[in-house]
Amino acid sequence: MLKRFRSSFCAIVVAALLPACSLLPATGPSSDTVNSNATAGVRSNAALPYALVDVSADTIGFLSQPNVVTFKGEFPDKRPKPEQVVGVGDVLNVSIFEAAPGGLFTPGQAAGARPGNFVDLPAQAVDQKGSIYVPYAGEIPAAARTIPEIQQAVVARLRNRAIEPQVVISLNQQHSSVVSVLGDVNTPGVLALNSVGERLLALIARAGGPKFEAIESYVTLQRDGKRVRVLLSRVVHDPRENIFIRPNDVIFITREAPTFTALGALNQNVFGFNSEIPFDVETLTLAQAIGKAGGLNDQQSDPKEVYVYRYEDRHFLEKLGVDTTRFTYDRVPTIYRANLRDPSGYLLASGFQMRTKDVMYVANAKVVDYYKLLTLIDRTTGTVTNTASR
Repeated sequence: MLKRFRSSFCAIVVAALLPACSLLPATGPSSDTVNSNATAGVRSNAALPYALVDVSADTIGFLSQPNVVTFKGEFPDKRPKPEQVVGVGDVLNVSIFEAAPGGLFTPGQAAGARPGNFVDLPAQAVDQKGSIYVPYAGEIPAAARTIPEIQQAVVARLRNRAIEPQVVISLNQQHSSVVSVLGDVNTPGVLALNSVGERLLALIARAGGPKFEAIESYVTLQRDGKRVRVLLSRVVHDPRENIFIRPNDVIFITREAPTFTALGALNQNVFGFNSEIPFDVETLTLAQAIGKAGGLNDQQSDPKEVYVYRYEDRHFLEKLGVDTTRFTYDRVPTIYRANLRDPSGYLLASGFQMRTKDVMYVANAKVVDYYKLLTLIDRTTGTVTNTASR
């Protein structure tokens, strides 16, 4: 009788001391404290609308495609190289030849002493009007013209004044056909394009090369108001991505390794691993992602409830058969669900392509909640019993 009374008394004492939990160690304020001390705010229970798509035989044909942005797809100009033209600010060397001495630019035989029938003019800078000045020929339009076109224009102006004139023009300094290579390269700066045309990787090499590994570096190419971002390792391994660069392009290299976040009933969470995991490869499947996260936790996970969260393009979801009329934006919150209890589940997961910044979540089995409750009751009962027995 006395032992039963002690057990009941201890239970009452424990219940009475629960409000004193605020005296126990903690990592921050409780939710009740945060809510009660707010001066103002916006409270809302509105849920974010999202699309739910099952990874199945009907959808895997689309989901198995890497669906990566490519330079060759976004910049369809397939010319082998840009035609180099002169621009404002360029500096040209101009040499004028005549067929015989005693002409407009060359002295006669009696005047003596210089080999050849030509003259080198002072270097000519293309002015703001896009012209250069040649004596006896006047202003010659040069901007947006090739060097052979400028040569022909000068010859046409001098044909009736000089003796069978011929003109040779070369580029002294180039200030218009330039490319900026910036970011995580060893020697960023502004580089002049050569006359034969240069590809993307050649410009990056001229800027000293990337500071970090290709698998963790992105290349952003800006051209004509358009920006396209591609993983550098893809450019290295796919020659079609190594496109020709155009004048005034901007190349920006940034370090950002593709990663995904792994949450839920996974062994990596049990072992205490980081939840943000790098791809380490160009493309990663869902099956590989699960393996990198240590696999499903056998005592906790529900293999039927494996989810991947991402923002998906509206047009892509329409291809999958999703009704997108209820979404008002182009990037639709989407949850993909994989059933790994299905015998073909891992085959589908081996085809499903992960994307950088995806969130992979494995739900607990429903029985886990009951297990938690029973564990809590068992520990509470054990504590009370141990206290009463003392």
